[in-house]
Amino acid sequence: MIRDIFENHVGFMEGTFFSELFGYDITVWYDKDIPLAYIEKNIEYFNNLDQEIVLNICSALKRYYEFYQDEYPDVCEECEYIHGDVLKNYEKDPKSILECIHLGTYKFHKCKTEDEDIPVLNLGGDCDWSGDSGVRIAAKNNQLIFVGSWCNINLWSTGPRDMFDSMFNFANQD
Repeated sequence: MIRDIFENHVGFMEGTFFSELFGYDITVWYDKDIPLAYIEKNIEYFNNLDQEIVLNICSALKRYYEFYQDEYPDVCEECEYIHGDVLKNYEKDPKSILECIHLGTYKFHKCKTEDEDIPVLNLGGDCDWSGDSGVRIAAKNNQLIFVGSWCNINLWSTGPRDMFDSMFNFANQD
């Protein structure tokens, strides 16, 4: 499932896998001491996401885009085709917004052994509307917990969780 695994320049294991949902390869990064079986189980989960989760991601991405368009209209003028092409079709096909993002990484952090059955998504990449801000999509145990601009998220951290409650998290806003 994961191809071309090697230790990268910052000490993470790195490889690639094919995303069924997006139709292209995504790089996976994980700590050396995480069992490969855990990583592959999560990739299998990602490649077979429940449609409800996919639609929740699409809805959150739409909120993220609309916020960006409202707050930064000058930047979004350059990406006007998104509004015309994707959001015009959004009501008919919400998954059309996925064409406006390009995920580059699926990142994993060490968890407790007893948590290895909990599926996680920690996806980062680019989106057509936010330039350098990119996109982060995070979910844990079938719950979408963060969609917004790129940030470094460790889903197993017990530290401050302010970013998950911020107004810039579009996962939980309806």
